[in-house]
Amino acid sequence: MLLRLALTLPVLVCAPRQDAPEPVTRAEFERLHRELQPGEQAWLSIPWRLDLIAARAEAAVLERSLFLWSMNGHPLGCT
Repeated sequence: MLLRLALTLPVLVCAPRQDAPEPVTRAEFERLHRELQPGEQAWLSIPWRLDLIAARAEAAVLERSLFLWSMNGHPLGCT
């Protein structure tokens, strides 16, 4: 076991280092930053209903399903 370690350790220590990734330029950073900014939030375009009975009746007329979000407490779990 010690002989194997003694033979392996120099290989690990002297192994060639992988090149570090190229740094991001200022222009590339600004482009990525613009792309990652949230645009129009899709959930705001949904016509949400607050009245469950009215929403159920509308879904029945349109032959659509309902998405019901029901919870107890803070939405982020901060109670």
